[in-house]
Amino acid sequence: MSDYKTILVKDQGPVRIITLNRPDLFNPLDIESGPEFVDALERADRDSRVRALVLTGAGKAFSAGGNVRLMGEGLARGDDPAEFFCEVAAVLNRSVITLRRHSKPIVCALNGVAAGGGLGWALGCDLIVMAKSAKFDPGYIRIAVNPDGGASVLISRLIGPKRAAAFFMLGQAIDSQTALEWGMVNQVVDDNQVLEAALKLAQGLAQGPAQAMAATKALLNQALFGDLETILENERRTILELCQQSDFAEGIKAFFEKRKPEFA
Repeated sequence: MSDYKTILVKDQGPVRIITLNRPDLFNPLDIESGPEFVDALERADRDSRVRALVLTGAGKAFSAGGNVRLMGEGLARGDDPAEFFCEVAAVLNRSVITLRRHSKPIVCALNGVAAGGGLGWALGCDLIVMAKSAKFDPGYIRIAVNPDGGASVLISRLIGPKRAAAFFMLGQAIDSQTALEWGMVNQVVDDNQVLEAALKLAQGLAQGPAQAMAATKALLNQALFGDLETILENERRTILELCQQSDFAEGIKAFFEKRKPEFA
């Protein structure tokens, strides 16, 4: 196994467990974690011993999305925020595409909140086992940017346009019971059972016919997300424009000051 700095990789029989492992920062997406995640996924795809994967997070969160600390530090220095988002959005897009194009089934053990780019990572998996206390939380509107990581298509095709509009535009988080009722996840279990339940699902998938699994996933991709790459690029272009507006700087400042933003 490679010596990653931001993730842990462990095999349990034919199942490979990938753990996002920066719990102190709620497992953020940035230019360090993103490439490591993609590399781990690609290695698992090439490894014939791996028949299924489980993706989870360390600590209280699955992934809170983009590294807001780095965004704040860049704004304080006077950096162009588009430079930060250009690199991060590119690696996020690559990671979501890698998840969807992966030939092996991937189960998400959603142990805590999934927000921002973390939505794309969670929903990009084939199956989701969600902890009772976990939530899907759109942080985008609070910092005056648009959804990314394919969230706009993944969410809207799962729950429908009106619910998706409320989710993104009003910032209405979705709890585990609602996520189950709306078909966003496959199971909801007690918090201390989420990894065990995900592993059980993955072990069952690992016993299935590998080529048929890969073909089924490819057909589902084509039927449900045939335009995913185009949508990812549209999300990236729009977020690069929005992050240069004054509302973005106000959203980040309000986040650190723990107050409601006052948008122009």
